[in-house]
Amino acid sequence: MELQMGESGMGQREQKRPEAGGLDASRALQAGAGEAGDPGAGGGDRAGAGAGAGAPRPVKGRVKGWLLAGAVLAVLIGVPLAVRFLRGEAPVAEQGPGAVPVEVAAVARRDVSRAVRLTGRVAPRVEIKVLPKIAGRIKSIEVDVGDRVRAGQVLVRLDDAEIAAQVRQAEAALAVAEAGARAAAANLEDARRNLERMKQLYEAGAVPLQQLEQAQLRYDQAAAGVSEAQVAQARAALEAARVQLANTVITAPAGGIVAARSAQVGEMAAPTQPLLTLIDIDQVQVEVSVTEAEVNRLRPGQEVPVTVAAVSEKPLTGRIASLAPAADPRSKMFPVKITLSNPGHRLKPGMFAEVSLTAEVRRQVLVVPVGAVLEKEGRAVVYVVEGGRARERRVEAGLSDGKFTEIKKGLREGEQVVVSGQEFLVDGARVAVKGALS
Repeated sequence: MELQMGESGMGQREQKRPEAGGLDASRALQAGAGEAGDPGAGGGDRAGAGAGAGAPRPVKGRVKGWLLAGAVLAVLIGVPLAVRFLRGEAPVAEQGPGAVPVEVAAVARRDVSRAVRLTGRVAPRVEIKVLPKIAGRIKSIEVDVGDRVRAGQVLVRLDDAEIAAQVRQAEAALAVAEAGARAAAANLEDARRNLERMKQLYEAGAVPLQQLEQAQLRYDQAAAGVSEAQVAQARAALEAARVQLANTVITAPAGGIVAARSAQVGEMAAPTQPLLTLIDIDQVQVEVSVTEAEVNRLRPGQEVPVTVAAVSEKPLTGRIASLAPAADPRSKMFPVKITLSNPGHRLKPGMFAEVSLTAEVRRQVLVVPVGAVLEKEGRAVVYVVEGGRARERRVEAGLSDGKFTEIKKGLREGEQVVVSGQEFLVDGARVAVKGALS
């Protein structure tokens, strides 16, 4: 009985060993799968397998990683395509391999002009130096720099005490002369009456001829004494004194603004020394000089743009007020004066001004944008788009106004020329038109 039980127990133990061996094989397979799934794990995974800690990465996690990478790649590719679609650009496949993106403009007809830019300074249209007519000590100055004055307004007063005395003296002299003239006139009248009486008496034989002759002589002497010369002289002297007195009060010859003051109270004024400077800046002027080739293209009254950067970047409208008939002997240039309205007095004398004078105009000629014309080996060339390719073409350029260039030869109206991207082109290069300028 014991023998049977022993055999039975041994049989049971022998049946369990294959199960243990199967478990070991399963673990070995799992370890091998781990090594295949993660080659970079190396001996660490194998050591972990022996310890029971090296489990393989789940398949589900790897799938999620690939999905995330695919989504990022789709965004990176899709966003540029969407932007190109919204901009209306053709897909790369349609542009062709190696196509250079360019912008074009059509050859058109329009007027083009050449302007000459000249510089000058703003100046008042009217500038008056106020000088005294007589010498004298300054008694008072009634205005100061910046004051606006009207014509006839008192500006300066000189000491008039001495001249006022001269006026009074001249008045007295005139009074004496007039009194003498009245006495002489009375004496003449008396002599006339006496002469008339003597004539009557002589004719009646009452008096001798000698008395008549004496009466005639008295009359002649009285008539000679009635001369108005002395009265006229005295009157002239008085008038001169009054003028001198009036000259002690200096008034504004015209309305304007006091721009400068060069005198002080108590100083001596002289007729050669300005006391004040008046300017009128309701209108201002800019003077420039032009060459003999340009002067005959201008005319009085012609409108010209004038830029005064201190006031506005936008050009102001000026008019040519005068053209010099002869050149300046030193510069050999012709002075031109341009006037501008200045209602707000924003334009100040001395400001820098730039004048643009039209020196030449070409009417309805073929033009292209300035940027379309390139210079290669001393020649003017443009790129014309034909059949999706850029063709280099030599042209003869003419007048340019800074925006457009006249094309005398080499192009036809309506042809498309490259205006942007031409620096990357060679003759025959494939191009992709991105836009067209009007």
